[in-house]
Amino acid sequence: MAALAAFVVSRADMLLAGTGRAALFLGAPLVGMALCLAALRLPATARSSFALVLVSAVVATYGFEGYLVMLQLQARAEGGRAEGGDTRTKYEVARDLRAAGRIAYPAVFPAYLLQTGFDGKLRSPLVVNGREVLPLGGVGGVETVLCNEAGPYITYMADRYGFNNPDSTWDRPTRIATVGDSFTQGVCVEPEGTYSRLLDALNLGSSGAGPLIELAALKEYLPSRKPAVVLWFFYEGNDLPGDLAIEKKSPLLMAYLDGHDQGLSSHAGEADAALRHYIDALIAAEPTRVETTAGPLQDAISFVGLARLRAALHLPSATGESDYALFARVLDDAKRSVASWDGRLLLVYIPTECGILGGCDRATETLRARVRDIARDVGVELIDLTPMLAGYPDRPALFTRRTGGHFGTVGNRVVADAVRARLQADGFNATGN
Repeated sequence: MAALAAFVVSRADMLLAGTGRAALFLGAPLVGMALCLAALRLPATARSSFALVLVSAVVATYGFEGYLVMLQLQARAEGGRAEGGDTRTKYEVARDLRAAGRIAYPAVFPAYLLQTGFDGKLRSPLVVNGREVLPLGGVGGVETVLCNEAGPYITYMADRYGFNNPDSTWDRPTRIATVGDSFTQGVCVEPEGTYSRLLDALNLGSSGAGPLIELAALKEYLPSRKPAVVLWFFYEGNDLPGDLAIEKKSPLLMAYLDGHDQGLSSHAGEADAALRHYIDALIAAEPTRVETTAGPLQDAISFVGLARLRAALHLPSATGESDYALFARVLDDAKRSVASWDGRLLLVYIPTECGILGGCDRATETLRARVRDIARDVGVELIDLTPMLAGYPDRPALFTRRTGGHFGTVGNRVVADAVRARLQADGFNATGN
């Protein structure tokens, strides 16, 4: 059992944060085994006392981890209750809409499809013609259940590739395109209120996306569109270290840096059918399902590795350190891709709540400075929204809830106005007229 724990815990972390944490999470169980073997030489009474202390410590530690898991699940299940919102999951809402005769699917995000294998790599469970496939949007052309952060559920009619756009967007020239995570996708405002829609941009945002998924979306869908401007929205809160540390464990996503792609825009039907089948099975079997980021094996790894307890105690987490070198490589690749059609790439920096409301620690300031330096070194223009948002007269009004969260209607409008002003100052006309 101890050997199994050592394997699982080391797999969770040793690939993510270097030798120091590998020694911690592989070494600790091995030291525990050595102590147990040494205890066999103690007198019988001492062995009994040692065993009692050891078992009590293990039970207490994992009992508290289990308690934190329950608190997390409860918080997710009741996420909308504090605001008087709908406490159903997206899967339940989709099921109920189907019962009313509507074709509905929950928004399932690319990063949440990736599942951990025993080799520590992340892979999509979807296979088309014997090949792993990772859709970068949702199900195409259906009513999509997105979120209920501010109370009632937000839905939108997905475009042909599953993104939050009117489908007609693909039938006209593209002047501006946006890539990003949940802020760009539009969590959690009505579709017309998202900053992408206000900028009249083609929106390739997806919740949970980090730099590699965003690069993948750019390479899959934009070369044929050749937008004059690509706005890459970087979120300070989790693009580094969280999202990229997870995404780099996916061979499929890392392959984009070597010039490979999935051909999603030309084979959308096959990937869409596989995603529909996958989600249909989830709705039929488990409509109360709470999404995880990497499948049931990752859930076990996180539990055995005491992920929540470590976070509560501010110990090293499974997200690892920020891989600035990889981010620089991703950003440089994106710049070269956009430049291949004479387009212009801008990195738009979205701060965390503390960057707007105050209270950021030194680590956040360091991250901001490092990203700024990377953008300069790579030669990508940067729009840092931090000073403008931090100086907004009613900062709590920027969010879906005044206590924080994603940008609400006001926040999206303020972001769109700031970006538009920058583009206009540079002489860019978004309408092309």
